[in-house]
Amino acid sequence: MVGALVFLGCPWRALLRLAGGDGNAILGLAGLTAGIWVGVLFLKSGYTLGRATKVRSFSGWVFPIAMASLLILLLVAPQFGRTAEGTPTGPIFFSSKGPGSQHAPILISLLVGLGVGFLAQRTRLCTMGAIRDVILIKNTHLLSGILGIVGAAFIMNLFLGQFKAGFAGQPLSHADYLWNFIGMGLSGLAFALAGGCPGRQFFLSGEGDGDAAIFATGMIVGAGFSHNFSMASSATGPGAYGPIAVIIGLIFCMVVGFSMREKIA
Repeated sequence: MVGALVFLGCPWRALLRLAGGDGNAILGLAGLTAGIWVGVLFLKSGYTLGRATKVRSFSGWVFPIAMASLLILLLVAPQFGRTAEGTPTGPIFFSSKGPGSQHAPILISLLVGLGVGFLAQRTRLCTMGAIRDVILIKNTHLLSGILGIVGAAFIMNLFLGQFKAGFAGQPLSHADYLWNFIGMGLSGLAFALAGGCPGRQFFLSGEGDGDAAIFATGMIVGAGFSHNFSMASSATGPGAYGPIAVIIGLIFCMVVGFSMREKIA
């Protein structure tokens, strides 16, 4: 999440930014591919997180229950007090301006989310997996889904008059080429080591995969850290501590990659 927020987008958002004409997404996707390529080198050298094992079924329900609880808090929005001006406050806060305040109606979001979740689960859609399979086994099956996303979004942007080609002045984007590349490079390496991109990890969480649930929880925590400790970028460029956080993240991932290898017979 640190790398993604330095770039300002996950793999899917990078694809959508590209479909909207944002040239900065090219650097992000190039970095993502480079990070996954390094991850593939680790896979070829024996990297593994160990054999998957079955656990009690309740553990698979923990993350879906947590997400359902967050939905309830969104709908109910309990308030435990008021400010001096009389405005309701805590423990649930909502953005009043900026990107966080802009969203589709909740019912539409739920319906679309259910549809996307169903289709992605049935097709095994995964950006990291698509790039990994092309590099590792020259298989383009998953890549077709990724290209479909870009194509559909591109056509819709043209239809709505929202396509704007260029690097400068793109929405929720910055033009620091170096950190766009390196930030997504960190994300690509982390996704490869974990075995899936953010979308794929969420879909696996819905299937009861405890490892994916931990990954998804880490993304939520990582996003919180990035936004609260000046790591996330803005339209003016990377945050104050974003670059150093990316370097630390790369070092950490490299240590994980080298230390979690088994000898290949």
